[in-house]
Amino acid sequence: MRKAVHMAVTSVIVGLVVSGCGGGDGGKKESKPSGGATKATQAAQQSPSSGPSARGTVIERSAGSWKSIVAAKSADDLETLTVADGKVTAKGPKLDCTGTLKPGQKGGEDEPSLTLSCKGGSDGGRGQGTVGMKGDDALAINWKGPEGGFGGPIDSFRRAG
Repeated sequence: MRKAVHMAVTSVIVGLVVSGCGGGDGGKKESKPSGGATKATQAAQQSPSSGPSARGTVIERSAGSWKSIVAAKSADDLETLTVADGKVTAKGPKLDCTGTLKPGQKGGEDEPSLTLSCKGGSDGGRGQGTVGMKGDDALAINWKGPEGGFGGPIDSFRRAG
């Protein structure tokens, strides 16, 4: 009986190791161009977000109106965000917030900071955060959260319109 249990546990462990469990790539395989692909073909296949500095800074690209990707569930959620000339306005069911984007970098990447001040209730753990974009149609704000904490909320938006 003990030998059977030991063999079963060993089989499971070997199976996990062989399948790559915990490899950190999320199960995604990296696509590699075939040997006949030219540099021009490879450049054409890259996503448009591969060269953000050619299109402008995050502050410049974030200009416009944004809508939260999740429906507001509480009074301190944000529903909309508008960015114009580095000035930000955000609104939620009971929140009316204003703020300013300031240029910044982290790890060599363009990562502006946002300081937000809200009226109409709790700011939901916001106040200071960093803004990032994926492409031109996805914007996320990673809020710092309370002192000594593990971070605050993350607000994600899609371009409105």
